[in-house]
Amino acid sequence: MSFEKSPQNYPNVIKFQVDERILTQKETDMRDFFRSSDSPLDIIIAEMQVDEFKNVTGEDIANKTIKQLRGITYKDEDDFVAKVLQIAMPVLEIIQKDKKDAHKQEGRDMYTEADVEVAVSAIRESGSEKIYVTGNVGSGKTTFAREILRETSFKNINVDRWFQIFRQEQQREAADLSELIKYILQKEKPPFIINHADLLRQNLIEDADMVVYLNPKKSELLKSRQLRSESGAQGEWQMVSEDEYDKIAEKNTESFENMGGVLKYHNKKSGTSIRVLKTNK
Repeated sequence: MSFEKSPQNYPNVIKFQVDERILTQKETDMRDFFRSSDSPLDIIIAEMQVDEFKNVTGEDIANKTIKQLRGITYKDEDDFVAKVLQIAMPVLEIIQKDKKDAHKQEGRDMYTEADVEVAVSAIRESGSEKIYVTGNVGSGKTTFAREILRETSFKNINVDRWFQIFRQEQQREAADLSELIKYILQKEKPPFIINHADLLRQNLIEDADMVVYLNPKKSELLKSRQLRSESGAQGEWQMVSEDEYDKIAEKNTESFENMGGVLKYHNKKSGTSIRVLKTNK
């Protein structure tokens, strides 16, 4: 559903056609930035400086937005969110027009609406507060996590974004995933959702209450890869060759099947499985 109004409580934000769900998620992101980082604007600007972002928005618009962000001052969290959204609204509109969720395209055998509904029900029934969503590159992890977030009040843990915070606070350029996850868990309190492709392969699910494993067919993963390539998107997925997909899926499946807990759900067609490791009720 799209709307044509300023965000609630932000009357000075220019009116744009932006999907309300995108706007709500971005507002949540801004608040997470403010609460998690000593310099939230630096994190936002760093994300806008990467080539993938500029390929979508155009370099001129990206640079103009960065310049405006560098010039703002704010007195508190609400003021920060209002001013950032006011500047970023045109960018959000561009991103919304460019964005295509692969799993929603006709003819795709990716995760289903029923998969999401079962995941939400399992969260509520088990009292799970630490949800890990994992699977091969291009399996729809980020979008699946967003679907859960829309039905819960959980926080979204963006691992890539936390890497920026880690670099800023620790004054280091690199960290392996296990170190980064440990750092995040020291900072953030549940309930939250974490999604990353390597959580199973690196055995980083021991702190999870519930694991959602997305394992669509290789043909679907390759379609996602093609769509990303055609859109000019860049990311870590480019470092994974097509020949590695089967080996990654095999390793992920083995780890998922051997982690214990209770298998709550498996959709053979979509490849989505849900395992509850800890019950908090």
